[in-house]
Amino acid sequence: MKPNTQNSLPLYSFVFLIASLFSAVSYANESPRLTTETILEGFRHPWGMTWIDQNNLLITEKEGKGWIADVNSRKKQLIYGWPDSINSDGQGGLLDVVTDPMFTENKRLYFSFSHQESRNKFTTRVASAELQGNRLDNWKVLFTALPYTNKVHHYGSRLAFKEGHLYITVGDRGERHRAQDLTDNAGKVHRINPDGSIPEDNPFLNKKNSSGATIPASIYSYGHRNPQGMYADKTGQLWIHEHGPRGGDELNLVLKGQNYGWPIITYGREYWGPSIGEGTQKEGMLQPKYYYVPSIAPSGLIRYESDLFKEWKGDFLIGSLKKRHLNRLSLNFGESGSDEPVQEHRYLHHLDTRIRDIDVDKQ
Repeated sequence: MKPNTQNSLPLYSFVFLIASLFSAVSYANESPRLTTETILEGFRHPWGMTWIDQNNLLITEKEGKGWIADVNSRKKQLIYGWPDSINSDGQGGLLDVVTDPMFTENKRLYFSFSHQESRNKFTTRVASAELQGNRLDNWKVLFTALPYTNKVHHYGSRLAFKEGHLYITVGDRGERHRAQDLTDNAGKVHRINPDGSIPEDNPFLNKKNSSGATIPASIYSYGHRNPQGMYADKTGQLWIHEHGPRGGDELNLVLKGQNYGWPIITYGREYWGPSIGEGTQKEGMLQPKYYYVPSIAPSGLIRYESDLFKEWKGDFLIGSLKKRHLNRLSLNFGESGSDEPVQEHRYLHHLDTRIRDIDVDKQ
């Protein structure tokens, strides 16, 4: 990932978009231009966001700051009390943030960050805290991905609530074999309760691997490379997308206890050309619902479930870092079980920005 070259970044309306910069690649069949409006500027490397009420977004910055952004007054307020142990080297930093389903009553937030344990030891960590005005209080660390490593990329770090449980993505941390190792937290989707405890119906609770080693009970699915988009839709389905290497970005429906194949199967290749693993399919490993070749470098994900744009209802909206566009993906979920793509649209190339996160206006 190239370093960003611009410090003052905009927040757009229509769908709300967090943007940062990367090298652009043109797309010959770009869909018609959408109208955009700048709401706020001056963010430095924004990464995640969540609505805290109808007018205010909480936005995280990679370097370890968070802001309350009022989309009506177009002013922002700095939030104090973030972790001191955040390391923003490489792809790390203060990353995703979500509100508790009962946020109106308990004011509780959940956020992910790259935690530095010692000089060369880093990992993905998730904590919760109460938002009191513009300060975080009553801290609690809920999850720490083990083991630590000296790598500073592939943290994953997206968060989503579904049916009262908190889901957490953790990338393979640049050590791809870890995604298939069920004694390792990396390359997994994890599922915990809001207090950090383990749900009683998690698939690997009280389970051991073939060698007799204990499997971490938080693991929900495995074989993931670096998921930086996650969304629980209104039908109760959980979706993620993940970065492939050179090609092979994937949109996946997350199912309990399943193996998604990385690095044994992939539609991507090594950056220098050779194939990876054993091919694109293998028994016992799930196929993506859609994959991108070449890569778009996806980040941020929603399924559009509002009524304003009826022709978009049910479609996926995905930010693109590498190709600098908003990706809209329509899938046909037929009775036969086939999930053939209907159409892919690419918007907002004219903004010439990396789109990091996406959300829909709550007003």
